[in-house]
Amino acid sequence: MNTRQPVDHTFYVDESGIPNTGLALYTALGVPTGRAPEVLRIWRDLRDQWYHEYGVPTDFELHATNFLSGRGRPGGRNPAKIERYRMAQAALDVIGAQPSLSIVTVYTEEPAHWGRAKRQAYEGLLRRLDGRLAEVGERAALVVDGDGSERLYEQVHQQVGPRCIPFAAAEVPAHNSALIQMADVVAHTACQAIARQHSRRFMWSWYSRHLPKAPAPERY
Repeated sequence: MNTRQPVDHTFYVDESGIPNTGLALYTALGVPTGRAPEVLRIWRDLRDQWYHEYGVPTDFELHATNFLSGRGRPGGRNPAKIERYRMAQAALDVIGAQPSLSIVTVYTEEPAHWGRAKRQAYEGLLRRLDGRLAEVGERAALVVDGDGSERLYEQVHQQVGPRCIPFAAAEVPAHNSALIQMADVVAHTACQAIARQHSRRFMWSWYSRHLPKAPAPERY
């Protein structure tokens, strides 16, 4: 018998960061229960547009780090970097324009220990989400990019014991989840809003410009 109670939201989570600087962050993309089909329909419309305009197959996995760096040949062709930038910005615009979606990003900087920074950032995300849910009396489930081998999520969940997130995050590979791919684009964009790497100067304002309703990344 399934004893799980229904939840009000599912948060799709992905990470980003810059290991050699100790910056680690997690972004959660919140989808209200029952609204995922609508969100995915709008996303599919965008992916159809990319196929017709740029030749990028609708099932090509969007991994922002590789895609924006010019790696990979979706559909056998290599879109110019400016085309890739335009696609990523269009993806952010679609995410930012959907009123049902919410975004939470939490980051930590530990220059001497990136692994510790990742753990702290995920802890901060759990605490931030749990506090926010408690304020409105709601519950949520988490889905994170992974293959089931990462123990961090279960360990931190047990440590924090969030009252409004009753179960540890389920791990789902990003290539199987468009919503995790959407979270990945937001996480990568948030990373550059914080890190401001010179080589990614063109991205510094993307987070605030394309996601104007999203709160700024929070340091934990």
